[in-house]
Amino acid sequence: MSLPTLPMVSDAAVRSVITVADALDVVERTYADFGAARLALSSPTITRLGEGAEGFGLKGALLDRYGVAGVRITPRHTEGRNSWCLVLETASGRPLVAVEETWLHRLRTAASAAVAARLLARPGSRVLTLVGAGRIAAFVPAAFAEVFGLDEIRVVTRAAASAEEFAAAHALPGVRFSTGTDLNAAAPGSDLIVAITSSRLPIIHPHHLSPGVTLIALGGGPEIAPEILTGTAVPLGAAPAGGPASATGPASATGPAAGAVLLGPGSGAGSGGGAGEGSGVERFFVDDLGYAREIGSVAGWLAAGLPAETVLSRLTGSLPAVAAGTMPGRTAPDERILAVVQGVAACDVALACLTMRRLGIA
Repeated sequence: MSLPTLPMVSDAAVRSVITVADALDVVERTYADFGAARLALSSPTITRLGEGAEGFGLKGALLDRYGVAGVRITPRHTEGRNSWCLVLETASGRPLVAVEETWLHRLRTAASAAVAARLLARPGSRVLTLVGAGRIAAFVPAAFAEVFGLDEIRVVTRAAASAEEFAAAHALPGVRFSTGTDLNAAAPGSDLIVAITSSRLPIIHPHHLSPGVTLIALGGGPEIAPEILTGTAVPLGAAPAGGPASATGPASATGPAAGAVLLGPGSGAGSGGGAGEGSGVERFFVDDLGYAREIGSVAGWLAAGLPAETVLSRLTGSLPAVAAGTMPGRTAPDERILAVVQGVAACDVALACLTMRRLGIA
């Protein structure tokens, strides 16, 4: 008896059919569907299998647009490798394809940041400061260059050599790269700041935010100081040892060996000076509040003792609502805006579905 075979699509096959422009289009469309209640995420947002080193994280979504459901399955012990998205037909429940998600997830993360910036940034933004130079950060320059007419990308890492190697590896026509280890020097005049680090202490503070800047936080730890949210000093307890745990493993954040940060004088925890005093952000968005409570800066604030009520009171809304047109993003040129982007599983499923169709898998 012959058994049915589930198509398994490798990273190499995915790369042959999916472009940066595809990822940007799919993410923005999926955000809009989420904001218009045309899709559903798993509840809870993430399910953990096993508490030991060899555990897994599962995130799922049901997408009306494609008539599919999907589950992203990520080992916590493989440094971001061997993540898969299983896509199933909604009507019959039968599995359609398993798509490898190592490369695709990193592209989706960078595309999510670029879409968030497109929804929130000032028109004509041209200077991007990238804090971190790891595996996911490698996808950020191309994604942002697709959206913005960038003049300059400033790469800030803990080690000068990491920033220089990154800039050389990701050069773009017509875009000037500068490198360094001091965020105080890089931040002034930035239109866009993207942080994707594994820092277990806050490294981005109010004084780093120029008027009109859009800050996108992607890292798996508490890299954004809570004062950026509150605008005033926040006395917090110490975060748990190791910081908030990532339920999906290293693919959700850059590891220290992969170019984690940092930084120059005055940029560390408790810093209040350097690039000029600043206040908190005027507007604050998340992509998925449920998952933001589990990982990244929001989780770090809560773990360190910032009341959930404070976070919710400062929350302007969701990126999907902005994409759906049900609420505004930026409302004034000089607003400082923070978006915490931790990943919406529906975007992974939608990209896996596009991959399937591009490869002719019914």
